Amino acid sequence: MQLEHLVAVNDPSNDFILNRAELWKGLVLRAEAPDLFMAHIDSVEIIERSDVHLLRKIIIGALHIQDRIHLLNEVHVRYDTEPGEQHAGGTLLMKIEEPETNMLFVRFHYQTPMNDQGEEEEYAKFLKAAWQQTDLETIQKIRELAAEGRLNTPASPV
Repeated sequence: MQLEHLVAVNDPSNDFILNRAELWKGLVLRAEAPDLFMAHIDSVEIIERSDVHLLRKIIIGALHIQDRIHLLNEVHVRYDTEPGEQHAGGTLLMKIEEPETNMLFVRFHYQTPMNDQGEEEEYAKFLKAAWQQTDLETIQKIRELAAEGRLNTPASPV
């Protein structure tokens, strides 16, 4: 199953404009502290860290998820979720696009081995809608954090 969609970061009717560096810091923060973005997460553990990747474990109730996250500075964040007993794994790519200065978008591309036809079609529709809503909320949260000045600090080593 695949899903790709584009989310606008800056609203032309809003005077508060995020820059690329703030957006990047917000996307990295979502990788490092997803519980700030999704309330249903019980715990997050960063297992490994370098300038270009994170290995993390997330617990949501009985669900244990391990992600290897690849970071390409101010370009994209790619999550490779390892398959587990409770899920088939998959990939999420969050890519920053900037066709004009401060006209920022994030392209979200999901790919999982799950079939979106037949018996799983209704669940796939639900999952795609949930992903889209989460992505909109991610951008909204990044804008809130930037407005509070929490994303204009010097970059932390990732």
